[in-house]
Amino acid sequence: MVTVKALNSLAKVYPDRELNLSDLKDKGSMLKNEVYSFQVAYKTNEIFHRNVIIDFDAPEEIKDKISLRYIDYVPCDLTMFDFALSTSDHPEPGLFPDVLKPIPEIIWAYKYSWRSLFVTIDGSKGDIKPGKYKISVSVKIYKPYIADFEIDVLDKLLPKQDIAVTNWFHSDCLCNYYKVEFDSEEYWRITENFAKTAVEYGTNMLLTPIFTPPLDTLVGGERRTIQLVDVYKNGDKYTFGFEKLVRWIEMCKRIGVEKIEISHLFTQWGCKYAPKVMAYENGEYKRIFGWDTNGHGEEYLGFLNQLMPCLVDELKRLEVFEISYFHISDEPDNSMMAEYKICSDFLRKYVPKERTIDASGSIAFYEQGLIHCPVVSLDHIHKFIEKKVKPLWGYYCSAQVTTSNRFVACPSGRNRVLGLQLYKYNIEGFLHWGYNFYNSNLSLYEIDPYATSTAGGWVPGGDAYVVYPGADGKPIASLRFEIFREALQDLRALKALEKKLEGEGIENAHEEVINILELSEMDFVNFNSDSNYLISLREKINSML
Repeated sequence: MVTVKALNSLAKVYPDRELNLSDLKDKGSMLKNEVYSFQVAYKTNEIFHRNVIIDFDAPEEIKDKISLRYIDYVPCDLTMFDFALSTSDHPEPGLFPDVLKPIPEIIWAYKYSWRSLFVTIDGSKGDIKPGKYKISVSVKIYKPYIADFEIDVLDKLLPKQDIAVTNWFHSDCLCNYYKVEFDSEEYWRITENFAKTAVEYGTNMLLTPIFTPPLDTLVGGERRTIQLVDVYKNGDKYTFGFEKLVRWIEMCKRIGVEKIEISHLFTQWGCKYAPKVMAYENGEYKRIFGWDTNGHGEEYLGFLNQLMPCLVDELKRLEVFEISYFHISDEPDNSMMAEYKICSDFLRKYVPKERTIDASGSIAFYEQGLIHCPVVSLDHIHKFIEKKVKPLWGYYCSAQVTTSNRFVACPSGRNRVLGLQLYKYNIEGFLHWGYNFYNSNLSLYEIDPYATSTAGGWVPGGDAYVVYPGADGKPIASLRFEIFREALQDLRALKALEKKLEGEGIENAHEEVINILELSEMDFVNFNSDSNYLISLREKINSML
């Protein structure tokens, strides 16, 4: 005998825990151009069984939109920092559901351990006929055991996503994992596979490495060279080749990237040094700038004075300058303000302030006009909101353990609630540093993301990546990335409701949405992340649409 249960998408099915019965769910609704998911958990009354057959049935009108994946586990030895263990639904080290693998040829079922499947209805093309459909997922051992789920596809559409979203893309990690060389045909094939998946999940801005991004690198150390701009040095004169950058931009246009994010022109945490820059000089390819180069000294700024006009002209020729954004340095603090000002003033000779963004928790950089668009951690963002800073972006990473986040040990509701928060405060962009960071702390060595979810014990599990490297150079999505996409869809649904109220003549439709849905008490630090609350709220939004 097999026990089979349909659950909501936010369920976390652990191998060492019983099911949370509040996650049981056998029906839901979706707009016809979104992606809707639910789970099916199963276990057997025998100690174990290997000949399990997974299948599903659905009406022909929707059958080709449905996919089933197997939720596999990753190990996590650092679930959360000690002071924030209450934010985890499994604070002990163990195995955590996250990898959404294709259904394997051999599937096991156990008596003492639940396993689960992730069922996805992909309506992103908007071509599902509205109506109610029954989906039956079967787990067969000798005979099929079935869980039914009814989906109500509504004759409404989500509006286009208008918030900028970037999850930093690290193609050096793809080279390392797949053992391919930068700029090889395999590099470009694999890079496009991973970038295309990022776009499918709501990433519409792609980190573009004109030079090897100076991020998460030991002072004096190096990451693998990933440089889209070729540099030719002749004394103190430079010329540039943009063939690789052109190919990157063409890829971005082809897969639907809407904004180009130029990698940082100075090192992380204060712009003291230059990034690693490789150049051809007298027939030799060698490093000409790096940790031994003063980031705001005459030599490096002289180089940038020659590069920037050429780069800007090329971006304009490619018709992407108006959608290109430039970084100076990541996460500077007030002690670095003087150096940052030199670099900020320098960049504005070539790039208008509207095209510059940087992450910083110090509002002084904004108040002194050094950062036009601050990207602020969610635990510090309210002081920027109170000052009515516009434009304003948000981010979270390993330090934001009491805000919404997407660690493997977080309840999925803490991931999904982000959509409500971004809507309430009209946040214009969201950034996360780890789409596919498969390195250790400070990039001292490579890691296997299937073997360590903590980047080698450095950050709470899951912070460094949301996709896994799969077979044939293709990414495998995580449960966390699916829920992050649901958060962005919730944001779009709220925008649709606001638009509907505006059409009905309501003057401040945004505030009306907040009042109707009782979101006035919610902020980025205080919020209800209960799964049933979030799913019920979304069902209410759907019914109002």
